[in-house]
Amino acid sequence: MSDLEYTDIETTWKNELENEGLQDLGDLRLSKMVSYLSGVRLALASIDAEERIQADIMTQEALNIEFMLEDLLKLRKQKILKSAISEQRPRGDMTLSEEEFYNRFQRALDGHTEFIKESLAGSPSPTKKKKKKVTKKEVSEPSFDSDVIDYVTVRFVRAIEESFMGLDEKTYGPFKKEDIVMIPAANASLWLRDGTVVRFILEEDK
Repeated sequence: MSDLEYTDIETTWKNELENEGLQDLGDLRLSKMVSYLSGVRLALASIDAEERIQADIMTQEALNIEFMLEDLLKLRKQKILKSAISEQRPRGDMTLSEEEFYNRFQRALDGHTEFIKESLAGSPSPTKKKKKKVTKKEVSEPSFDSDVIDYVTVRFVRAIEESFMGLDEKTYGPFKKEDIVMIPAANASLWLRDGTVVRFILEEDK
């Protein structure tokens, strides 16, 4: 089971509920909370049918965790959307998936704002705007174009002794502990969840 406790999940949920701003939540911590829920479910499945009281207790625990996790992520989604609409980046740390969600929604808002400007300017075809090619430097702004690879800058907490093929078909690694590199977000996702890497945010991006 995860090294988190039930009270850790409860505290994380309550902090998000009681504070207006987005609270810090990393991929590793979320992964541990999900692992804790999985552990409770596995333990519940292994309880003998005769142990009804114990089964009832664990069933309620699993239901409570499910509710808190779902409510936590929904609360965070609403805060992220609110930040994007107000054109202010959330101050709290987001998971990789949340940041991609924020950036995609922000790009959609920016696109619609540009559409309004072009319409008011009398553009003959405001909907036929030429697509902007997203470069590797734009790592914090994923594109709607499926052919464009999203990148993320990470710091290695554990060394990776073997090289690997990135989603962009380029070879990366090996990497030493404390190496800071930019790699495809899809490749970083699993390592963020198991603690091999952590996000590295440049001061200018904060």
